[in-house]
Amino acid sequence: MKGDREFNKMGETTHAGVIEMFEKDNQFQAQYKEYFSNFPATLRDRYEQIEAGALGLKKEDDGTYTDFNVQSPATDKQLSRLKKMTDEAMLRTNPDMDKEGFRYRNGFIIPKSTKEMRKER
Repeated sequence: MKGDREFNKMGETTHAGVIEMFEKDNQFQAQYKEYFSNFPATLRDRYEQIEAGALGLKKEDDGTYTDFNVQSPATDKQLSRLKKMTDEAMLRTNPDMDKEGFRYRNGFIIPKSTKEMRKER
């Protein structure tokens, strides 16, 4: 029993070190954030619609956005906020990230723990 606890504690310490390595790897973070915030494309489209509505924006047939409160084209600031909110929604709930063994926590993409992966089986 005591050996199991020590082994689990060692595993947790090792996993914490791995998480820290992933958090500090700026190239990994940029590459994977770019991917997981854009794919699957159908999910991104859906989240973009949801976030646009929350911001008072409507996507027009030509792909541009209109602020439906004032019936004028969306500002760059509004479009930037829409992108940021959509990216965050994608990273928080992306099913592909989950399947690949990652999760999004505190602004970083990190590997799931073996404990989390075992629970899913």
